[in-house]
Amino acid sequence: MDYHTPPKSDTAATEPARWGSSEQDMNPDYVYQENKRDYKHSGPGIASFVIALLTLVCYAITFVYVGAQASSLMNEHNKLIADSAETIMYLGLTMLILVAVNIIGAVTGIIGLTLRRRRKVFAIIGTIINAGFLLLFMLLLSVVLVNAGAS
Repeated sequence: MDYHTPPKSDTAATEPARWGSSEQDMNPDYVYQENKRDYKHSGPGIASFVIALLTLVCYAITFVYVGAQASSLMNEHNKLIADSAETIMYLGLTMLILVAVNIIGAVTGIIGLTLRRRRKVFAIIGTIINAGFLLLFMLLLSVVLVNAGAS
């Protein structure tokens, strides 16, 4: 098999088509290449990034609040006061809600990554941050369960 193309004749030497001319559309060798700068950002990617930032702020507020409450939860013998159950319940409930929001953020980030002809920067960043929070939560949960089993 011969994979070589036949030589072109030198009799009809033409000038290359100029930008905006009608000859450009007729040239079969011309392939339109899309410019990546023309792509819009993916909506789910932006949503994932915003969710990640929102949960970051909420985690910070939660831990500052719990840190402020922790000083009033201990008495002079480092024993937990009986009234601390409400604060601990709010901490647990807040953590579960924020983890659920992180799962939603990770799913929207993955959806943003699968969209075609869209920029994926926010989807990548949002997915990484949300997945990082989920991994930290699983690590925290496993440490608590291991320590609870040891005592």
